[in-house]
Amino acid sequence: MDHYLKGEDPYNPDVFIKDLGNIFANTNRMISKMAEERGIDISDATSREVPEVNPEEYVVYRLAYVYFQEAHAFIKELENSGVPDAIREDFEDLTWYHTLIAAKAGRLVSGFVDDFLDEELQAIEEEGTIGVIQKGITLSSEALHHMLNELPEHLYAISDLINLLKRLGKQLQTDIHQKVVPDKA
Repeated sequence: MDHYLKGEDPYNPDVFIKDLGNIFANTNRMISKMAEERGIDISDATSREVPEVNPEEYVVYRLAYVYFQEAHAFIKELENSGVPDAIREDFEDLTWYHTLIAAKAGRLVSGFVDDFLDEELQAIEEEGTIGVIQKGITLSSEALHHMLNELPEHLYAISDLINLLKRLGKQLQTDIHQKVVPDKA
């Protein structure tokens, strides 16, 4: 929403890169501060082998990403046709949380191989990330239900989005570590 208020297109690649740079700079400051408070020297941290995680391997991430893609297409369609005033707040919630849910799902699965934090801190981080995703699911679902009343012509798109959010919520409750079964083609 900040970008819209500044007259910027949040989907412009230059705006995205600028945001990403700001996020990395803030993250770097936070990590440096956390490490300093714990007496950890991170100056040689780049020499360590960092395990990589492919988020696409996890069901929870795939569901979040498919939701992001479908919600993004729906948001663009509404932007092009005009957002009715009756759903303006719901539209803003949907716009905000569709990206946050996917980003936090990526953060969640990347933490599965994060050996920087001890088990207790990692559990706290995981619990907090799941909480943010669940809040996003709840607020997005509420927004979509309100939108359904005002936009019956979008029944199928909205229903699909609600269903994806339900599936994601269930996955968070049952098995966040479940991996996708590879195709046997």
